[in-house]
Amino acid sequence: MNAVANSALALSLLPIVLLFTSTASAQDPATTTTTTSTAATSSETPDNDGMQSAFGVKGGVNWSTLYVKEAKDVNTRLGGHFGFFGRVAPTGGLGIQVELLYDQKGATFTRNVDSVDQQTTYKFDYVSLPVLVVVPLGEVVELQAGAYVAAMIVSERKREGDVANVTTDPGDGKFNPFDYGVIGGLGINIDRVQFGARYNHGLGTIADNDISRLVLGDSKNASFQVYLALALGKRD
Repeated sequence: MNAVANSALALSLLPIVLLFTSTASAQDPATTTTTTSTAATSSETPDNDGMQSAFGVKGGVNWSTLYVKEAKDVNTRLGGHFGFFGRVAPTGGLGIQVELLYDQKGATFTRNVDSVDQQTTYKFDYVSLPVLVVVPLGEVVELQAGAYVAAMIVSERKREGDVANVTTDPGDGKFNPFDYGVIGGLGINIDRVQFGARYNHGLGTIADNDISRLVLGDSKNASFQVYLALALGKRD
């Protein structure tokens, strides 16, 4: 399970690696001679031209949490997300962006029962499909808002404390296999690169049987994301 989490975090940094790779290749001497000839026309091209209608990769960091009843200390889970996106966003008009992501969520909380402290860590990994409306707020800044659906592919519960130290990976219906919710955030486009921040608010409860509801109640996912997206191709 740790190997899966570490691999996911590593892959979430893939767009950053690709960005530096593409930047280095752009410094090839063979392309330097064209810089002067295109300088006069570059000022006529919007800074976000590379993100108007494109597809590519994206990845970043998640800070996720859960609302848990009677928990006296709730800590966020640090995770990652990575995947692909496609968008059609004409200059000055509304656009649409669709993504397919591997998304890590969860939280750690401490609960006191009969004067006994028990710390529980939940890790939930999803394959998520966000669909967003893109609203331009200028030449380089845009508002993103929409919804997502997700399928849980990894679930882990780890307990530490006065009662027991146990790690389980339940696949027996303790947790809802699907999630859905709303998304909102901002993006900054610089040529083929987008930097952004986003909040995801789950609307589906996580617990899916009486046992898990005793601990989680009607808890829902919530996460804040910071990401980098890199357009690899562009639609003319």
